[in-house]
Amino acid sequence: MRTIASSPGPAATLCAAGLFALATAAAGPAANPGPRPHVEAHTEAHTEAHIEGPPPGHTGGFGEPTCAACHIGAPLNEPGSTLQVLGLGDGYRPGQRHPVTIRLESFDMRSAGFQASFRFDDGQRRGTGAGEIRTLDDRVTVVRAEDADTEYVQHTRAGTRPVDDVAEWTFEWRAPETEAPIVLHVAANSGSGDDSPLDDLVLTYTVRLPPAEADRAREAEPR
Repeated sequence: MRTIASSPGPAATLCAAGLFALATAAAGPAANPGPRPHVEAHTEAHTEAHIEGPPPGHTGGFGEPTCAACHIGAPLNEPGSTLQVLGLGDGYRPGQRHPVTIRLESFDMRSAGFQASFRFDDGQRRGTGAGEIRTLDDRVTVVRAEDADTEYVQHTRAGTRPVDDVAEWTFEWRAPETEAPIVLHVAANSGSGDDSPLDDLVLTYTVRLPPAEADRAREAEPR
């Protein structure tokens, strides 16, 4: 289990229109930009089109922005909330399917969202998509950026409602056949549900994944 303690974050995790709009969904039509990865605050308005999640490319990885561009509340990854990645503690096995759960826990969270991507971490393929993502329920969807081969997994409208200050999203990741270092970037947003970009918490987390077989081989080597 991978865990990071953090809390209120301006607007630095999910795409602007995505998360904020999700917070608005419960109260009425969205009209402001949802969460976006850390960048400068911008003013694009929230629209119904973004309630299903932020635009691709807002995980905070490889120079991408986060929800902090639009969500203002506290410093990015401020202590107090918890973002976890469950299911990848031992690395990955090439070609196999791995159930993955993103878990966000935050005090008084009224709405929540996330975006994540698996990409190669070095070599000529660095920054390009690694493996394939399959959804398991209606709380999660997969999108692609234009002219890019990277898949982004993120919340849907149905996946924005937390239960008892906890939001979870589970999906399946099929690892690539080749053995190479892979990195998972996750951005998540805890919304106040007040239909504004204020008082939202933004968290980001990075998980570096080696092939599990490589780990075992290293452990077997004489020291």
